[in-house]
Amino acid sequence: MPPALLLTLLIVTASAALAHLLWGRHWVQLPIFWLAAAGGAIIVFVLGARLPLRFIEPAGVPVLETTLGAWFMLVVASRLRV
Repeated sequence: MPPALLLTLLIVTASAALAHLLWGRHWVQLPIFWLAAAGGAIIVFVLGARLPLRFIEPAGVPVLETTLGAWFMLVVASRLRV
């Protein structure tokens, strides 16, 4: 497994787990949160979104931008009251 994919999956999983801890009510929501976080990370990669500041990018993964994209989609998913 490539390191970039592994790091991205780690960021997505950690973000989804923390969001479920904060906002989740049922176990059914955990996969929904994971898909929302993965969607946010994919959107960041597709758009090539980068902040003006250059931060460290281990394995070529923009960690801050990926995390922000994942959390943006998690907030959207939590507001949908799924």
